[in-house]
Amino acid sequence: MSTTLFKEYGHLTKTSLKALKEGSLNDNELILLSEHICNCEGCADALANSFNDNELVEAPLGFEQEVFYKVKKKKENNTQFVFYSLRVVMAASVALMIVFSNGLNFLANTETKTLKVNPMSLSTINTINESLNDFSQKIINLEVFNNEKGKK
Repeated sequence: MSTTLFKEYGHLTKTSLKALKEGSLNDNELILLSEHICNCEGCADALANSFNDNELVEAPLGFEQEVFYKVKKKKENNTQFVFYSLRVVMAASVALMIVFSNGLNFLANTETKTLKVNPMSLSTINTINESLNDFSQKIINLEVFNNEKGKK
C-alpha cells in the first residue's frame, strides 16, 4: 500500500485518506501519514473535509461553555502573572536604587570599630609536634628492638 500513499506531487491520495480514516494502515504508514498531515495544511484540510456530518460525534452537553470558561480562566491567570511580574520588577528596581544610592554610601563610609585578633603563638604547636614525634620515635624503636630479639 505504501506506493499509493502519496500523489506524484507529494500530497496524500484519496485512497490513503480513506485507509487512514478506517484504521487499516500499518504502524509505519500511519506514522508517515501523520507526520505529513502535521506539516501540510492542504492535506490536513483534505482529511478534515473528508468526514461527513453523520461520521462526526456530537459534543457533550455543556462542552462549549466549559471551553469558554477555561479560556477565560487562562486569560485571567495570564493577567495575574503579568501583574505579579510587574510587582517583582518594581521591587527589584527599588532595591537596586537603594543599593546604589548615596544614602547607603553614607552608611557604608561610617567608621566602624574592628576587633583585632592576635595570631596564636606557634611555639605551643611546635612543642606539641616535637613531643608527638619523640613519642612516635620511641614506639618505633621499641618495635624494632622487640623484632630483633625475636629473630635471635
